[in-house]
Amino acid sequence: MMRSKIEEKFPKQDFFSFNSDKIFVMDYSNQTKRTKGLECSDVFPADILPFIIQNGIKLDISFCLFKENTIKLANENKERSHCEGVFFPDKNAEKTWYVFLELKYPKRKNLGENLSKARKQLIFTLDLFRKQGIIETKKLVYLIFSAPNFTDKTPFENWSMKPDELRKIRKTKYAIMRGVNSMEVISNEALKI
Repeated sequence: MMRSKIEEKFPKQDFFSFNSDKIFVMDYSNQTKRTKGLECSDVFPADILPFIIQNGIKLDISFCLFKENTIKLANENKERSHCEGVFFPDKNAEKTWYVFLELKYPKRKNLGENLSKARKQLIFTLDLFRKQGIIETKKLVYLIFSAPNFTDKTPFENWSMKPDELRKIRKTKYAIMRGVNSMEVISNEALKI
């Protein structure tokens, strides 16, 4: 259902399906000067650190990868900066989760700037999905930004968002925003982040 809604509003997106116990997401854009971009695999990459999805229950999960220059605003003919893509279980449930993901591989000096940009990309993409009717207005979703070249604690402990800002996003956007480098699938209705 989620896939068909995305395809209707934003055709020509790439979809990947997995039911392996681990899923790895990597962004090679900076490393290869954009000759290679975002990739998903069930094999740990040898050449880059990934965002990791632990899927011990082997739930069928889809990932919609948003290609460059393909998500355009309705009634506008311009590209906006969006997140990498969205994960969701193939089988919907009453409280099915959706995870919007943005990956960054910054140098330490650019960390704050990159994380700030990631927040904007995630919120923009979520707002667009709600505006297009792909995700209901009050459906709780996860907005995840990741910096895999740092440990979980390092980039996110100095993250400049205050608890009040996170509460406001939860209340106004119906979204839980987190900075992590991995997550665990518990069921098609629950995640451990």
